[in-house]
Amino acid sequence: QLQLANLLLRIAPAEAPERSHTHTHRSARVKMTSSTIKGVNDISKELSSQANSSTAKSAIKWDAYNYPPLLSVIHYDLSELEGGGRRVVRWAHIHYLLVLVALLMNVLINFVLACGGVPDKGPHVAYAFFNVLILGALGLYGEYASFKGVGLGKSALMNRYLLLALVMMVAEFLFSLLAVVNWNGWLQALKARELNHPLAAFWCWAAVAESSVWTLAYLSGAVAIYHVYQFDRLRPPALPS
Repeated sequence: QLQLANLLLRIAPAEAPERSHTHTHRSARVKMTSSTIKGVNDISKELSSQANSSTAKSAIKWDAYNYPPLLSVIHYDLSELEGGGRRVVRWAHIHYLLVLVALLMNVLINFVLACGGVPDKGPHVAYAFFNVLILGALGLYGEYASFKGVGLGKSALMNRYLLLALVMMVAEFLFSLLAVVNWNGWLQALKARELNHPLAAFWCWAAVAESSVWTLAYLSGAVAIYHVYQFDRLRPPALPS
């Protein structure tokens, strides 16, 4: 019996560390499994978020042509863009609208001056009308490039808008300043004041109005260029068109 008791005393200390080691190993396995599950869940949430964002962007109805009104040659709907993208494209839209207003004002002013007998204003009405067609079409293309570029996260389209908007902004600055051909810039307001003509006062104030709109146009163009450039730098991954 004494020998049996000594044998049990020798075995017991050996079993205790083995049991402790087994318990520690099981705890480590549980912790590793928990961490793995948590990591998988985090990745799943991130992929789900990206999928939802991609679905929202790809939901734009590109084939539903609705702009400009009556013409409907492109699809354009700011409500289909997310908050940040909507703000970016809205500035491009404001820029385009100001350009259109200035071009139409130029047609109207030259038409009134031509009807009032101001020399050379007849051909200037035709020039002003063609400017509406040419610059209006270029501006529309730029606006569509900004909308689709932001909507799909396409850097190439946003770069096209940036280049076109920069060129137009330089032209708008010149139109706001010069008094040549059919343009009624700030210098034209000064020249009209010195004319001995019944429409001199009208021409002066009309030139002030037109040049003010051109000034607002190139200033809004600068803001639009900044926002599109910033969005392109921080843009989400591109989506298939």
